[in-house]
Amino acid sequence: MTTTTPAADARHDSARIILRHLYANRRATKRDLQQTLGLSLPTIGARLRELEDDRLVTCDGEAASTGGRKARTYAFASASHVAIGVAMRPTELTVCAVDLYGSVVARVDRTTVYRNDNAYYQRAGALVDEVAAEQERDGRVVLGVAFVVQGIVAPDGLSVAFGPIMGNTGLTLATLAQNVHHPATMIHAADADATAELWFDRDLRDAVCLYLDRRVGGALVIDGRLRQGPNRCNGGIEHMTLMPGGRACYCGQRGCVDAYCSPETLPEDYESIPGFFSVLEQGETHHRERMNEWLDHIAQAIVNARTVVAGDVVVGGEAAQYLVDEDIAALRARVEARTPYGTDRFTLRKGLGLEGQDVVGAALTLIGPYLRDLLGD
Repeated sequence: MTTTTPAADARHDSARIILRHLYANRRATKRDLQQTLGLSLPTIGARLRELEDDRLVTCDGEAASTGGRKARTYAFASASHVAIGVAMRPTELTVCAVDLYGSVVARVDRTTVYRNDNAYYQRAGALVDEVAAEQERDGRVVLGVAFVVQGIVAPDGLSVAFGPIMGNTGLTLATLAQNVHHPATMIHAADADATAELWFDRDLRDAVCLYLDRRVGGALVIDGRLRQGPNRCNGGIEHMTLMPGGRACYCGQRGCVDAYCSPETLPEDYESIPGFFSVLEQGETHHRERMNEWLDHIAQAIVNARTVVAGDVVVGGEAAQYLVDEDIAALRARVEARTPYGTDRFTLRKGLGLEGQDVVGAALTLIGPYLRDLLGD
């Protein structure tokens, strides 16, 4: 078995220290690194050359002169590696490449009707490979591909265990990624959304995430990490019973959260969801009554979930974009009124609302492990 020498360990440790600093601070000169990290200039110079050779660090210019020779500045090579996220929606396929800072460096939206058949997955795979090939031509390493699925992923991660929304229960990862030539994985849409929340809000610790899309989704964050559980279905608030024996849900049960908290329950006949909120803004009384009832249902769903994990609350999804500050305040007041603990402290905020948040979050599930291996946890 190959062993490393103390000198090799020291080189590895000092290189990681430099990388961590550059990742956190974006760029620095050798003098900055010396003053901040306490490493010698010869050590810093040697490690930077090695990191440049490994294409993990780039020289991106010169610092402002203080009277002598201008110092070179070094930056973490965030675009050296990318991960690809894929979202399959009823009438659209989205593929995006995300760099090591979580920035989207390429995105393709293709109008195409979803079908659970080989022809669709072959077309999707061809588009994924097209995006991946473009990234590789630009000199980037593709870490893998993560597919967003509207359903629960099986415990082994190799199939869709529950997918009535898209009609793909039983779909295997092998079938889905049959034309993809990079490592592939699947993730539930709400978990992907929550992964993005965690990436861009490092203060999020314990939280129930509720995504008010046309099909409601939930995710659970504990101790600053997404907690899917051994069955990959933690946080599935959408199928918690809210009204026993109530409205029929697509899952086959009655009275689920989805049946009462989906924004599809707001519009009346021939009215769209944006149309409902447009009329609501004009102060129409009946629409306000429907809105209040909807907020009551959401509040009760949140209270029920928080009896298990009494953390913060993130409300996102399509409907969240229409919620103004007054709506969020009203929702919090409803939650507080229904919460039995008088000393309960929590925040309730809107989600980030990033464009394509689920597809970005899916890619980040591959970026995160790579960075933890590269930089340490």
